[in-house]
Amino acid sequence: MRRYMGEQLGAGARIALIANDALGNFAVSSPIAQVLRTMHSPAVLDGFTGSRVMEIATECPWFDDVVTVYGDGPRVVAERILQRQPYDLVVNIENAAWAKSLVPLLAGADGYATGPSANKDGRGDMPYENSPEGRLWADPKWTRDSLRIDFPFLSSGHISEIVCRCCYWDGRIPPYNLPKHDPVRNIPDVLISATASLPEKLWPVENWLDLCHRLADSGRTIGLLGAKPKESSQFWKGGDDESRIVAESPVEDLRGEFTLPQVVGALDRAQMVVTLDNGILHFACSTDTPVVGLFRNGIHRLWAPPVKNLKVLEPGPGGHVCELDIERVWESLNNFQIQLA
Repeated sequence: MRRYMGEQLGAGARIALIANDALGNFAVSSPIAQVLRTMHSPAVLDGFTGSRVMEIATECPWFDDVVTVYGDGPRVVAERILQRQPYDLVVNIENAAWAKSLVPLLAGADGYATGPSANKDGRGDMPYENSPEGRLWADPKWTRDSLRIDFPFLSSGHISEIVCRCCYWDGRIPPYNLPKHDPVRNIPDVLISATASLPEKLWPVENWLDLCHRLADSGRTIGLLGAKPKESSQFWKGGDDESRIVAESPVEDLRGEFTLPQVVGALDRAQMVVTLDNGILHFACSTDTPVVGLFRNGIHRLWAPPVKNLKVLEPGPGGHVCELDIERVWESLNNFQIQLA
């Protein structure tokens, strides 16, 4: 196994792309997969992700196969991978130890690897190549404001572009392109999402209640998107907030009502989306629906998709999402203007 440095893969190439099965992380893999298709015209491009996103991953036209590597346990996954033919290129966009250990299993003795990877001998991590792209992979702080100064080949700080450039792609970065199905029901005017993977991403429930009442008073209907309540606490924070929002505001509870492709379809039909930095935000950014997104400062540089229909609200240096003022969110929602591309 060796580091990839922009080599053109031969005819009949096999490529593996490893992505987390958090919804936002999986959405980020969409532009990367499209770039790999364009760069190499591989005979095979397989996705390696987890059970949480399989119902949308298997609908993605750029993957020939999708393999579960999160959710079934290391022994089962290792046996599953070792039954497969080695790949010519393995692209890993996940920094977790388990994902890094999968790279040498997928690449075999002669494959290329890009992204975080364990060494082929199992001792430590594989060093990055001595190139601008390798130094970008190795940079410990992708969220810093100076990243684009240090790496001027970046046109944005978004994670999907960073990974595409680290794969030696110098063309346009494709937008998110996620499968979209008919939700088979009427969709409220405004869709909200109030849970996230970390407590520091949350916005106070009192603000959500205030927002929902303001929306209802203005004549707009509201729907709450999210996982089924019994499943939410396993991966997300804010489930108690959701329960209060449903109980204390005029919101329609849509949690667990849709498949993931139907979630994209519902977001596409809504007039507006207000959400934390979570998977719903990334799914919404694959549509043309106006999105007001609440981000942590600094994180917004890396995770806010550079799309014209997203209004980023962040608290500024040293601030916290919980400090974002309701008036600021309300004003952004009511005065949303699609930015010029």
